Amino acid sequence: MDYTSKIGMDMKGVKIALPKEFYADGIDEDVRNAVLKAADEFKAMGAELVDCSMPSLKYAVASYYLISSAEASSNLSRFDGIKYGHRSEIGENFNELITNSRSEGFGDEVKRRILLGNYALCSGYYDAYYGKAMALKQKIREEYAQIFENCDIILTPTAPTVAYGVNENISDPAKMYQADICTVTVNIASLPAISTPCGYDSKGMPIGMSIIGKMWDEATIIGAADAYEKNFAYVKANI
Repeated sequence: MDYTSKIGMDMKGVKIALPKEFYADGIDEDVRNAVLKAADEFKAMGAELVDCSMPSLKYAVASYYLISSAEASSNLSRFDGIKYGHRSEIGENFNELITNSRSEGFGDEVKRRILLGNYALCSGYYDAYYGKAMALKQKIREEYAQIFENCDIILTPTAPTVAYGVNENISDPAKMYQADICTVTVNIASLPAISTPCGYDSKGMPIGMSIIGKMWDEATIIGAADAYEKNFAYVKANI
């Protein structure tokens, strides 16, 4: 596949969807305004803006982290320090070696996801958590499919806030997870997306927008991003 085949594409007639949930409460005003301004710039290039809805967005973060944590706990179980992964130098027996190898080799976030994943996959909770998350995954894929019946690409913020500082929010996992609300649905639905700057706040911090495309249609989102970036005035001072 030639991913660069649509670089230089004409945006005239391209239908761009704007799901209202991505611009609702919880999205910073600076972010919302910057992305909507980008939408207007696409419109000035000849694109057509289409209002639409994705009702399942409010459940997306919970669904994504249940599914991804379950996958992490399953896939990382092979890292025992014997055949795969870091091997601890401490351990008098088989169980101690595995325990110390995994304790030393995995970081806090990895351990957190393994614990959550194991919990979600337990026989007593499988249907209540993992099963419902997988059902929601199918619902999200259906909602995207409905939008793409009438549109070519989808435009959303990349994050609900401007970029935050290094090591900021690391002590609050729930807050970090919630910051992914604008991007996790793409992972759930197995769709291509590209993020590009579309503005800056008063402190010079960058604001990103995501262009989401149909499955296997990376060329269109790269072409759309290129069309926008050619007209985007980057702020170079005070950054």
